[in-house]
Amino acid sequence: MRITTFRHAGGTGWGLIEDDGIVDLSEDPSLPYADASEALRSETVLDLAMSACGLTPQHRLEDVTLLAPLPAPGRVLVVDGEQVTHLARPDVRDAGTDLPGGRRMLAVIIGSPTREVARERAVEHLLGATGAVLHDSRLAIGPWVVSRDETGDLDSLHDAGRGLADIVSEASRRWSLSSGDVVLVPAAC
Repeated sequence: MRITTFRHAGGTGWGLIEDDGIVDLSEDPSLPYADASEALRSETVLDLAMSACGLTPQHRLEDVTLLAPLPAPGRVLVVDGEQVTHLARPDVRDAGTDLPGGRRMLAVIIGSPTREVARERAVEHLLGATGAVLHDSRLAIGPWVVSRDETGDLDSLHDAGRGLADIVSEASRRWSLSSGDVVLVPAAC
């Protein structure tokens, strides 16, 4: 599953990328969310999104502009060596935004709420990941979030010096993690 936010002739929407198009979930009246960030914070959206897989896309990828898939992420945490810090109010930009001097990051998205999760269960709370670039408080993210079942081993995609299970477990001892929160770790080259 690939979740994105996009702009098209009719405005802005969010949905799932299927083949070479987008299933526009923002058009579904049972999903009254302004964007994918808001949708991910809901309790049932992942089940609804999964049921949309395989539907015929309403928009072709070539006819839309892909935006940051999570235009308003929840908490944003940054891993820098052994430190995990909270990035308050990041200025979220669309994927491909030029941030000279920015660091390439892997943005790991929390899929289900957790607090004080054991290391052995931590990865179960991850939705998936996307690429990001971080410079000061500016964050270019996207173009879509790829679900964990499609990413393979997320630990092979970063260079944080320790596994995501350790990082998420540690972070959950300091903060309550919610769906749509983002953990930024240095990307593998």
